[in-house]
Amino acid sequence: MKKIIFLFLLSMSFTASAQIKLVTLEYPPYITRDGNVVDGVAVELVERVFKEMDKPISIQVLPWGRAINYVETGEADGIFTAFKTDERETFARYIDEVLFDQNIVAIGNKAANVTWDKNTINQFQICLINNVSYGKWLDDMVAQNRFKGVRRVSSPEQCVQLLQANRVDFWVNNEFGARYVAVQMGVQSDIAIQTPPIESTPSYIAFSKKGQMSEQDVKQVNDTVASMKASGEYDRLIEEYFEQLASALNQ
Repeated sequence: MKKIIFLFLLSMSFTASAQIKLVTLEYPPYITRDGNVVDGVAVELVERVFKEMDKPISIQVLPWGRAINYVETGEADGIFTAFKTDERETFARYIDEVLFDQNIVAIGNKAANVTWDKNTINQFQICLINNVSYGKWLDDMVAQNRFKGVRRVSSPEQCVQLLQANRVDFWVNNEFGARYVAVQMGVQSDIAIQTPPIESTPSYIAFSKKGQMSEQDVKQVNDTVASMKASGEYDRLIEEYFEQLASALNQ
């Protein structure tokens, strides 16, 4: 019996040490948290990647500064979704494949049938959230008073309401964040996300150089993401996430 108990404890210890510890920030719809349940489109993608690799993971939601520190010290094995910087590359290995492009987009009212054009922004009234940066180009245009008007509000839901009332021509937001809010408000069929994005910044999954993930492991993560993109599984997972979100809210 003692031998069985010892083997069981040894097995538990091995499993705990083999588990890849990932950290992230609550950032709907990429990462959401409801009590102890962590979900979101980025969470589902990362879980699928490691399932394909047959590697167990844990995901902890932390303030972003602490999450970065955990990766730097090796207390966490990896982090997502992270922008690539020279400083972070000193202590983290990034996969080559982009996990998500963080697209800043203009969202219009389908009924208004107005098309976004950077050359005619002097004709547009836009809605923005207070104290949020929308990338260098748009921030500069706002600072230079290049738009016909700018309405600043405290929540994206207010921008949707202004858009529906035709009090603004466009709501500017992160693309997935806009889709998430639209689904929650049940207006996804009423809005039109304009293309191409106003600005796009790639975000990645990165791994601590002091953690369990070797260079070969990081390459395997990269190759798995690349394979999922090539097969169409990457795009299907994203679309299924928003479809399931809409379905759950409609029940």
